Amino acid sequence: MSHMMTTMFRMIRKTARYFTAILLFMCVPITASAGMIRDTELETGLQTLMEPLVKAAGYPPNSIAIRIIIDPNYNAFVAGEQIIYVHSGLLLNAKSAEEIIGVLAHEIGHLKAGHVPRRDAAIADANSANALAALAAIALAAGGGGDTAAGVLIGGQDQATRKLLQTIRYDEAVADEIGLSLLDKSGISASGLRDMMQRMAAQRALPENRQSRYYQTHPAAAERLRTYQDHVTRRAGQTTPINDEMLALVDRLETKMRAYVEPPQSVLAQFDDADALTHLYAKSIALYRRGALEPALTVIDDLIDMAPQDPFFHEFRGDVLLSMAKPDAAALAYKRAISIRPDSPQILLNYGRALLVSGKTESLTDAISALEQALDGEPKWTFVYRQLAIAYGRAGRLADADITLADEALMTGDTQQAIKMAKRSLSHGTVGSEIQNRANDILYRYGAATE
Repeated sequence: MSHMMTTMFRMIRKTARYFTAILLFMCVPITASAGMIRDTELETGLQTLMEPLVKAAGYPPNSIAIRIIIDPNYNAFVAGEQIIYVHSGLLLNAKSAEEIIGVLAHEIGHLKAGHVPRRDAAIADANSANALAALAAIALAAGGGGDTAAGVLIGGQDQATRKLLQTIRYDEAVADEIGLSLLDKSGISASGLRDMMQRMAAQRALPENRQSRYYQTHPAAAERLRTYQDHVTRRAGQTTPINDEMLALVDRLETKMRAYVEPPQSVLAQFDDADALTHLYAKSIALYRRGALEPALTVIDDLIDMAPQDPFFHEFRGDVLLSMAKPDAAALAYKRAISIRPDSPQILLNYGRALLVSGKTESLTDAISALEQALDGEPKWTFVYRQLAIAYGRAGRLADADITLADEALMTGDTQQAIKMAKRSLSHGTVGSEIQNRANDILYRYGAATE
C-alpha cells in the first residue's frame, strides 16, 4: 500500500464516525472550524419536536440523543450510539417546523434501519485500493469536493466500490421510506421535506459552480423530490397542522440559535427594541457574548420576573454570574434551575463547576454529588470526568480522583494514560473494592496487570 493511500486510510478511519454518517442534505463533515453547542434547551427542545417520531418508531422516550454542530450548512446526520447530529444551519435555514421534523424523521429512519453500524463495518472491511478510493470519494464529497470525488471514483469502479456506493443510495431511499412512515403515524405532513427539496431543486438553473454541493454529489435528488411530492399528494387532508405550542418552541429554538452563532451586533440590531420574551432572550445572549455582562444580567432578570418557572432563564443567569466571577450567586441560580428541571446533566455540571470555582471546602460534598449525577446522566461526557476528578482531589479522595482520570483517558482513547492513572489509584494504601475492580479491569484489559 502506498504512503498516500495509507495516509488516506488513516484519515478516513480517524473520522469514520462523521464520514460514514448517513448524510441527508448538504453533505458537510465536522471540520476543525466547526464546534459543538452543548445547550440543555436546544437539545431538549429538538427532542420534544422528535417525541412523536420516537414513539412511532417504537423507541423509549429520550432514547435518541441530540447534539448540535456549529455549522451554517443545512444538514443533519446520525453517528455513534443513537445520536442525531444537527447543524445550526438546519435550525437557521428551515422555513417551517414541518421541515425540521421531517429531517429528524429521516435520520430516525437511518437509526431504525441500522445503517450506522453497517456502514462502519463496510469501512472496517475495506482493504483494497479501489475500496479505499471509494471511501476517499465519500469523504471528499462530504466536504463538497464533488469534482474531485468523481475523479477519485473513476479509478475505483471495481465491484467493491460499486457495491459501497449502491449501499449509500439504497440507504437514503430506505431512510426516506421509514421517515415518511413515521411522519404518517405521527399525523405530520411531509410538506416540509418537499418544500426544502424544491428550494434546492431551483439551483439546477444556476451555473454548476454556484450549485449546492448537494447536487454535485447526490444525483438522485430529483427522484427524492418526486417521492416527497407524491407522498404529500396522497396524504392530503390526513395530517394535522403543527400546534401553536410547537410553533412557539421552534421559534424560540431558532431565535436562541441565531443569538448563539450570529455576530452579537447583528443580533442586537435585530432585537434591540423588541419586547417579546423570546427576542429579549436573544438580546441577553448577544449582550453576554459581547462581554456586556451587567446589561445581560439586567435583561435576564427581567425575563425571570416575566417567567419565574423557566429553568433555562435561571441557567443562563448562572452562566452570566459565573462569567462575572460571582460563583456563589451563580451556584444559587443553577440550583434554582435544578429545582425546576432536576434531570439535566448540563445544569448539574454547571452547578458543580460553580461550587468548585467558589473554592469553599464546605461546598465540595454538594459539588461531588452534582457532578456524579451529571455523569450518571451522560456517562460519556469526558469534561464531567475531569471536573469530578478535581472535586475528588480537593476533597482528599485521591484514589477516586485517579480512577476517574483513568476512566476519562479511556473515553479519549489514551490507554497509556488510563493504565498510568489506574496504577496510581491503587497506590493510595487501602482503597475500596469498587476502585480496585475498576483499576484491575483496566490493567488486565490492556495487558498491564502485575502479580
